[in-house]
Amino acid sequence: MRSLLKQDEAVKLYAVSVDSQEESRRLAEKIAADKRGEILFPLLSDSQHRTIDAYGLRDPAYAGQKIEGIPHPAVYVIDKTGRVAWMKIESDYKQRPTVGEIRLALDALR
Repeated sequence: MRSLLKQDEAVKLYAVSVDSQEESRRLAEKIAADKRGEILFPLLSDSQHRTIDAYGLRDPAYAGQKIEGIPHPAVYVIDKTGRVAWMKIESDYKQRPTVGEIRLALDALR
């Protein structure tokens, strides 16, 4: 995701996870340690699952487990009016939308 945005592009990117703020900070440091650049977008904590539940992303496979509330991987592109212009939700946590797919969705907003 570090390579998704073009220089000076007027797009805001956010990552949301169930991880605590501290866990997200450690993840950002670990990613930056690869020397390919820091994460230049906020990693937001949704430890209470409010956003995850609002978008219907909670994965029922984790119901009743220690890690309950894990969401399905999802990407939303939201236009300037607040409308969801594109989304991709995966049922397998190992599958993620590609940077190319997201880039095409962003380019379609122009």
